[in-house]
Amino acid sequence: MATKSMIRQKLGNKVFTSYVPATDEDAKSFADALLPGEYEILALKGETGSDSVTDGYRVWSVMIKSDETDTKAYLTFATPLNKTSDDIINALSGKTFNNVKADEVIIINARAIQFANDSDDSSS
Repeated sequence: MATKSMIRQKLGNKVFTSYVPATDEDAKSFADALLPGEYEILALKGETGSDSVTDGYRVWSVMIKSDETDTKAYLTFATPLNKTSDDIINALSGKTFNNVKADEVIIINARAIQFANDSDDSSS
């Protein structure tokens, strides 16, 4: 796997995300030399899972809300079809995303999707 680092840069109230083909140390050196505003270098802690495509997925759009700060964050992600709204709520509750602690988890939308199978593509 090629080395890749993620840089989250904050300028005013905007956040920019960049992926650079560099180690975390080189990405920090790059950011120190060139990037204005605040930034953080995010490191890969490990990999799990599989990139194999299954029969289908569900794409979730979720809002999390902090009761204490009255702030919200929105998340969109794909899960296997067998994951339920209870699974989503349990997995997110109490966690912090974008500096928002998920005291409340509100599911906005969930829709089933299916990816085309590359091996069935006879157009080449």
